[in-house]
Amino acid sequence: MSEQPPAGNFHPQDAPSYESILQCMRCGFCLAVCPTYALTNRERSSPRGRAALARAVTEGKLEFTSVVRDEAFLCLDCKACSTACPSGVRVGTIMEFCRSQAQIFYPPSLPAGMLRDFILKRMLPTPALMEASMLPARLYQRIGLQWAVRHLGVNRFLPGVLAKMEGILPTLAPPLRLEIPELIPAQGPKRGRVGFFLGCAMSLVFPEVSRQTARILSQQGFDVVTPKEVKCCGAPHLAEGDRETARRLALINIDLFLALDVDFIVTDCAGCGCALKEYEEILEDRADHERLRLFRSKIRDISEFLVEVGIRTEAFRPVPLSVTYHEPCHLVHGQGLSKPPRQVIRAIPGVELREMKESSWCCGMAGSFALKELETSRRILERKLANVRDTDADILVTANPGCHLQLAWGVRELGMKQPVWHVVELLGRSLPS
Repeated sequence: MSEQPPAGNFHPQDAPSYESILQCMRCGFCLAVCPTYALTNRERSSPRGRAALARAVTEGKLEFTSVVRDEAFLCLDCKACSTACPSGVRVGTIMEFCRSQAQIFYPPSLPAGMLRDFILKRMLPTPALMEASMLPARLYQRIGLQWAVRHLGVNRFLPGVLAKMEGILPTLAPPLRLEIPELIPAQGPKRGRVGFFLGCAMSLVFPEVSRQTARILSQQGFDVVTPKEVKCCGAPHLAEGDRETARRLALINIDLFLALDVDFIVTDCAGCGCALKEYEEILEDRADHERLRLFRSKIRDISEFLVEVGIRTEAFRPVPLSVTYHEPCHLVHGQGLSKPPRQVIRAIPGVELREMKESSWCCGMAGSFALKELETSRRILERKLANVRDTDADILVTANPGCHLQLAWGVRELGMKQPVWHVVELLGRSLPS
């Protein structure tokens, strides 16, 4: 038998490493935590099954077939399997590489490819274009069309994807990037200087959340520097198999934030934080190692940061509410942060935290997954919301914009009572005026 090249039947460009695949011992610990395996009971749709497919392609025993492609995109990349795996196999990352391979072996049609390239390579990297793209949606809401569509039941007649897109759309405000001061000074005794990584989704869809984040950081004694030249973190590109654009954006963001002379770089988006902490990996051998290490050492999720520096609670007002907390996959599994958000919640006087069953189970959003796999996403969400309902909490709290959109849509669809808040919205209720 002739020796296979290192990539086997993968294309050499952005192929998963054989070593990362070989770590899988097929022990099966991942099966109990995989949402797609729980729904299908199909081995190839489990983490170890997907690793086996990738290994077969690497060893030249299997071509990169449509089955491999489909499983790469059916994976939620929720990273729960990585948490459960005793060998630390990162099947989600392997599937990200497989999504890159899918663009080579199964290129989209010319119109679809042009649309994909425009979104990933032009629109997402350009904040002004992103902001302009939201103008029609804001106008749709402002003139009352959304109210009519929802109250007259028009959305029931829309195709599934359009109905979901309309349904998850929250009330939009002007983008925060254009309004937030580049420097918000610390209040009270100064404790340091932080750079605020303002995510695309947070600025465009949940600007009030990030406004609260900046307010909290300032109230806690930190100068808050928010550069308006910030680019997309690259998480959508990694998820869609465009690693090259993700690398280009990473290099821009690293140069931008390392020039700010800040002690930490804080984000309130779990997806952004996960991507930022992976820059060191995706730019390995493509950028100066010391700069990558320095950038990585400064990245903090807002809850991680507050717990690390210590929360000043002496001026906090009571918030008499019961809450339950949904753990975003890219926070609990991607960044290993489970305790810090809970510690922030428990630091708020008057708040009762009611733990839900399977709090770290995916909500089914997973970026574009919720639009590409409508039925699968819905079934995963229903499992999550059943656990939310059992807590009978006043508020459902999370820490990622994708989760926020998906959960709020599901709560509305099922007629549940709980509004969905970000952790910092809850904390902001406790801050003095």
